[in-house]
Amino acid sequence: MAAKPGKSASPDWRTYGPLQVDWANWMPMGGSYVAPSLNSEGQPLYLAINCNAKRLNATGQSGTWKTWDAPQSDFEQQLIKDLCKAKGG
Repeated sequence: MAAKPGKSASPDWRTYGPLQVDWANWMPMGGSYVAPSLNSEGQPLYLAINCNAKRLNATGQSGTWKTWDAPQSDFEQQLIKDLCKAKGG
């Protein structure tokens, strides 16, 4: 039985600092990659990474995107490095 288009893959949760990132479900979107994530309180959010700019973004509690920022902490730098290496970016 083939997977249906748009059906997400089984989650592969990876921990980066206070974040849990669903590594199996990165989706290309507007030149970036977006993945479902959980913050330190277990609240859902979306994380976006732009490999070309080496910047990241996330949704806030209202579901709106924040601003594109350079990585501030070691775990943010590692997250960008791991994803962009995996995606060949």
